Amino acid sequence: MWQRWSRILESLGRLRIPIRLVKGRTAGDPNAPDALGGRDWSGFARSEALFRAWGPLEGTPWEPYHAIPLFASVDWMDRRRVGPTPEAVVEADRARLEAADRAGSAPSGRGMARPDAAFLLPRHARPGAPPPPWLEPGTLCVLDLPGRAAVEAAAWLVTDGEAQPVCTFDHWPHPKALLPADVIVAELLRWASTLTAARGRLAADAPPLWICDAMRLGTRKGRPGEFDNRYYLDDSILPTPRVLRDAGIFRVVYLGWAGDEDGPDAPAQGSQVPLADLVEWFTELLTGGLEIHHVPVWDPEFRLRPFQAPARRPRFSPKDYRRSAAGGFGTEVPQPSSSGSSG
Repeated sequence: MWQRWSRILESLGRLRIPIRLVKGRTAGDPNAPDALGGRDWSGFARSEALFRAWGPLEGTPWEPYHAIPLFASVDWMDRRRVGPTPEAVVEADRARLEAADRAGSAPSGRGMARPDAAFLLPRHARPGAPPPPWLEPGTLCVLDLPGRAAVEAAAWLVTDGEAQPVCTFDHWPHPKALLPADVIVAELLRWASTLTAARGRLAADAPPLWICDAMRLGTRKGRPGEFDNRYYLDDSILPTPRVLRDAGIFRVVYLGWAGDEDGPDAPAQGSQVPLADLVEWFTELLTGGLEIHHVPVWDPEFRLRPFQAPARRPRFSPKDYRRSAAGGFGTEVPQPSSSGSSG
């Protein structure tokens, strides 16, 4: 067992998790197969097993950045109601992709106002497709796509690009949650056996892959009675320029869902490139001498576009995000007459 994981489990064991936080926790469909068509996913329906399958190699500098809360939640779910992404959802994606093929168009993030849960990965960014040519030792890739798409694209970059995964899902699931964290758990289970089969090919200097949910900031504040599990990426998840340089990283590539570029050489300055919680970090990396690039996932050639820090940085304030007493983010929004919250 990883030392850090042991410490987290020990601290969580000292907490009394309110029953209203645990009750009703489910994810996916226990009757669904995993991405390999079998039921090997059941061997990963435990917190530590899933955490290890989706984490970086042991002994690498990336271990401390692999977020724990969403993985830890699996052991508190109803095991009779936990499984991979339902087959009906996977089949619906396949049908939409085939329809796009028949229409002669590729799914595109261009022109979208916001990411959404139904985002469809193009074929060139799915497992089995060739990886981007720049995914090599010395490069850190920040994969920032909506919901399930982030997990499936990560499976592609790990299995076909031999990158080592680092998950940034720093929130807790709940039946009344603003963010459907259970959907991500189901997709992690769907691909866990696939990633495990590929881990033996990963080298110690394999490019690190930061797996991010582009919906993490949410679209609104939580209302009384809801579970506000919106979150942002903070210093515990984002390494400093010195850490990156010491690990041999000289370039960071932001593989995002969309962009407002006029051409392949235009700087990434769109209103959503990158998400607001990453702009400060990217600016720090630039100041620290690292190369920063942006690549929209709809580009089949994955051409590197230069990142240019915006003259006016997007306003981002962490004050409205609700941290949990168990670590990570997510608490019930109290009723106006109540002064407490749980989590």
